Amino acid sequence: MSQGGENLTTNKDEILDHRSQAEIILQAVFLAIIMFSSIFGNILILLAIYTNHRLREITSAFIANLACADLLLALIGMPFTLTSSITYRWVFGWHWCQINGMANSVFCIASMLSLAAVSMDRYIAIIKPLNYKLIMTPRTVTFMIVYVWVQSISCALLPIMGWSRYTFIMNESICTGDWGYSIPYTMFIFGACFFVPLLVMIYSYYHILRTAREHAKRISEPRVGQLSDLPLSTAVAVPAPQLQQSQEQIKKTKDQTLKELKYKSDAKAAKTLLIVVGSFLFCWLPHFIGMTCLLFPSCVWPDEFFATTTWLAMMNSGCNPIIYGVLNRRFRESFKRLMRCGRMQRRINAESCFYEHPSH
Repeated sequence: MSQGGENLTTNKDEILDHRSQAEIILQAVFLAIIMFSSIFGNILILLAIYTNHRLREITSAFIANLACADLLLALIGMPFTLTSSITYRWVFGWHWCQINGMANSVFCIASMLSLAAVSMDRYIAIIKPLNYKLIMTPRTVTFMIVYVWVQSISCALLPIMGWSRYTFIMNESICTGDWGYSIPYTMFIFGACFFVPLLVMIYSYYHILRTAREHAKRISEPRVGQLSDLPLSTAVAVPAPQLQQSQEQIKKTKDQTLKELKYKSDAKAAKTLLIVVGSFLFCWLPHFIGMTCLLFPSCVWPDEFFATTTWLAMMNSGCNPIIYGVLNRRFRESFKRLMRCGRMQRRINAESCFYEHPSH
């Protein structure tokens, strides 16, 4: 693969497309499925959060931010990758390649940083539950989301400002950073936009899962002196001081049970988000490995590898809605309701169908 990408003004006759017609159709169909599933799925995520008040939690703000990044990538980045995979060249001009390359960078970086923000939110919720509302205030959440986009846009602007450049990579059918052009820039992007967020996620979820295992072990062990709810006859026969003590212990037991249920809910949500992170690594790690290869002039990996890593990277934008729909009951219920409402909206009042208010 050429280190500087392909010349955008290359004549069609100079480009040798060795793919068969079946391969071209297969690649186009695959990318089209990824694009439309990403658009549909992430719109569904945003509608679920907007219409279901029970989903309007702090964590959902980061999930919505992640969905916005994935949706924008599907709307602004993927159509041009799809077209280029068919034509095997960039037909939209040099200026749009710069804009499109920057957009791809912004939304991919924002997606990665949003996942890191979600892991930090879950870490505080489970490791420091008593201080969660004190730490994760609306101001803190707003600052974190703004920071995600400020860093994403700042890093994406660097090639425009002269540090590295955006170019069309023909065998990936995408305008993106020329990773072999400026090694310092590539290493900076690796560190600031991939490895640091990845370390944050690994640290957070390691401690979350370890705490969840320890708590599950404590729950399974019988507690000495624990009392169940006393029957009325027993309560009448117990002297007043002992009865008061028993009632207090019953209250503590009920409070403990509520805390355990809340903890189990948080732990389940953390496991769901862990799968989201795992899918991100599955989809993006091969792409970063390929980018690392391009740092060396001796990189001779086949074009099929780079094309496949691009498909995997694009596929991640459609993975998150599927994960939420399968593993999160509240999202799954909202998805089903939205799908039913979509079929029934001509026959019933739209607001009463789509909006789910919290029960009192």
